[in-house]
Amino acid sequence: MLVLYAGGSASGKSEAAEAAAAAAAREAGRPLIYLATMERGGREAAARIEKHRAQRAEKGFLTVEKACAVHELTLPADAVVLLEDLGNLIGNELFSPGEEERSEETVLRELRESLLALEKKCGQLILVGALLAEEPRYGDPETERYVRLFSALQNALAARADAVYLAELGAVRCLKRKEGL
Repeated sequence: MLVLYAGGSASGKSEAAEAAAAAAAREAGRPLIYLATMERGGREAAARIEKHRAQRAEKGFLTVEKACAVHELTLPADAVVLLEDLGNLIGNELFSPGEEERSEETVLRELRESLLALEKKCGQLILVGALLAEEPRYGDPETERYVRLFSALQNALAARADAVYLAELGAVRCLKRKEGL
């Protein structure tokens, strides 16, 4: 099962996704995994990672850090996995040192395949996304490329997802939910 939570910065999407993941794991007696995609890159990133770990401490998450190639993970087949977040994962895949230049189509295909392979390895995959303006208004070609890829990937995942939620100002709305969920 694939679920997507999207919203702007500080919209409540992460908190809603965490609560949903914890509830799903608790109700079904499944392992609960937090898949952190943020790369450790200096004191500020390390402080943010530790702050997020502390916020999740009482929720029962096992934290796994994987910045790229999430399909390579070995997970319990029945696990509820919360991937935080798509933006970091895409940025890591695009801008990691040593990465060769790949076409947008190639990166999009590889990311989609990696996430779908990850979904097949667990009982439920919950993704945290974002809301970005798709118009080319950033002035920097690499940022515009990132936004195009992010939007295309998130839209493809939303179309395939079993449920999609939008968080705005702390309120979460269901945009899509397949029957029986």
